[in-house]
Amino acid sequence: MDLGATVCTPKNPNCTHCPWKVHCQAYNLGIASELPMRETSAPLPHKIIGVAVIWNDKGLILIDRRPAEGLLGGLWEFPGGKIEPDETVEECIQREIKEELGIEIEVGDRLIVLDHAYSHFRVTLNVHHCRYLTGIPQPLECDEIRWVSLDEIDQFPFPKANTQIIAALRQERGGVKG
Repeated sequence: MDLGATVCTPKNPNCTHCPWKVHCQAYNLGIASELPMRETSAPLPHKIIGVAVIWNDKGLILIDRRPAEGLLGGLWEFPGGKIEPDETVEECIQREIKEELGIEIEVGDRLIVLDHAYSHFRVTLNVHHCRYLTGIPQPLECDEIRWVSLDEIDQFPFPKANTQIIAALRQERGGVKG
């Protein structure tokens, strides 16, 4: 054990002072400094997501709470989902909002694009301002929905990536809150 901790270390092995070097295959083959060999890890899966900041005519934003079980369970978010092959960001956002909330929206200007890495995958969030058109919002794929003002949004726990969206909304409105 002491030999591995003091002499035969993964970085900069001290082979010249090793009492085992005569029997060491790595030393005799001249590859001791290349060991241990590490497996190259596969790149993280990358999901491209369309995200909606849905405004109503009163200046409120529609947010939803993720189901309690699963990734980021119980946290609030801006609704959206994964972009399907051959689908534009705008088409994705409209489809996802119809599926998740049962409403029609108009997708407007892009607010922000941001990348975020989780332990097993990474995401690119394409966030657009959207205008609520018709339908009654329903929590079809979430636990709860709420219309909130930008001033009260801090009362709701959001995933880290979503906090960047909130910051962008505040910066755009000129009301950076501190």
